[in-house]
Amino acid sequence: ITTILQLLQLAILARFLDPSAFGLMALVTVVIGFSQAFLDMGISNAIIHKQHITHEQLSTLYWVNVLAGIGLFIIVSAIAPAVSHFYAEPELTALIIIVALTFIIQPFGQQFMVLWQKEMRFSEIAKIDIVNRSVSLVVSVIFAYLGYGVYALVYGTLAGVMSQTAQFMVLGFKEHKPSFVFRVGDIKEFLGFGAYQMGEKTINYFNSQIDVLLIGKLLGTEALGIYSIAKQLIMRPAQIVNPIITKVTFPMMAKIQDDTVKLKNVYLKTINYLSSINFPIYAFLFVFAHEIIMLLFGAKWSEAVVIVQILSIYGAVRSTGNPIGSLLLAKGKANWGFWWNLGLFFYVPVGIYISSQWGLEGVSWGLVVIMLSLVVPNWYFLIQKLCHAQFIEYHRQILIPALIAIGTGMIIYITVGFIYNVILKFIIGMIAGAVIVYAFNRLWNKNFLVELKGLVRRR
Repeated sequence: ITTILQLLQLAILARFLDPSAFGLMALVTVVIGFSQAFLDMGISNAIIHKQHITHEQLSTLYWVNVLAGIGLFIIVSAIAPAVSHFYAEPELTALIIIVALTFIIQPFGQQFMVLWQKEMRFSEIAKIDIVNRSVSLVVSVIFAYLGYGVYALVYGTLAGVMSQTAQFMVLGFKEHKPSFVFRVGDIKEFLGFGAYQMGEKTINYFNSQIDVLLIGKLLGTEALGIYSIAKQLIMRPAQIVNPIITKVTFPMMAKIQDDTVKLKNVYLKTINYLSSINFPIYAFLFVFAHEIIMLLFGAKWSEAVVIVQILSIYGAVRSTGNPIGSLLLAKGKANWGFWWNLGLFFYVPVGIYISSQWGLEGVSWGLVVIMLSLVVPNWYFLIQKLCHAQFIEYHRQILIPALIAIGTGMIIYITVGFIYNVILKFIIGMIAGAVIVYAFNRLWNKNFLVELKGLVRRR
């Protein structure tokens, strides 16, 4: 549901707004997203990792988050003019300050959401998320229709955060009321765990958004808007599918962190599930990139077609790296994640800067090459050491779904290539694709289907 709402919002706003508006919002999102790591201070994952927490500790952590939010709003508001000057976009100052209001609002509901995640109450979180997305959609579309331009995106974001916080506060206070306690000495271990998490998240986010920062500076906001639309579309499947699995497996792995055999089995299953679900979706996006862009966004976004195709390869490979974070946190190795991402800090930006010399397509291919080059090092330096997964047993969880997706994509491309009716092309492509993926999984990835059927039966 949230995927449909987000795509609907993107599709509607793309009709009202021009690429430069999405370019501006992409820059705002990077600044805000970069700051989010400091807002949470790594405390959320520390709460999930630690199995025994007192009420006084939770209360102190709650107020630490609130104070961090207020302080962060002041800092971001102060640096907003400098960011605006760097990109020569005067409007950025006001946009950043308005969105930064979320730093004051969000902490009041954050801890309740984290406690629900720890208790694996995901259906309740999902209901709140659906309401948030709906509010954001309605508000942003209304303001876009009224001619507010890029501010429609900003007000939609702000409204969604306000809705989320209000719901978590109303429901959360019924179960856990933070006391007016502030004992920093009681939460030193949380802050120690969180410090590495904060550093790791900050650097990781910078590495993942360096493409946006460089495109905005070197190629301008209009080019960035086109790239942003393509990247948002490509990142959407993994952003929706991965948390469904990783938010469940993180607390599960935290509970079995001392049993290496069980931990390895859970992790390998996680990788297989994600690859088996995500790869066919990205193959579909690659094959139908032109039709999707034309249907959702219109002809003025045609330049995004090639970018979507290239980034679909990037998105597929990137989706396999996401669960490593859950494994690191489950084992209490947040410091490993920090040092790993610090190493990437000296690798990723250089690759993106070099590839940016060839425009948007160059940046897109640069991301693909970077992501592929990290697959084996990810296994060697992190996964093998944390859960003892061997080279073949780990990489086959990725390779088999990849071959299934590539084979399916090639067959569908040949099958529907002669069909000119877009709707008919979609329908035949989706049905044929589903049948082929199922048949291939029956042959080479049967365990995934068995687990999936069992899950459906239990539900």
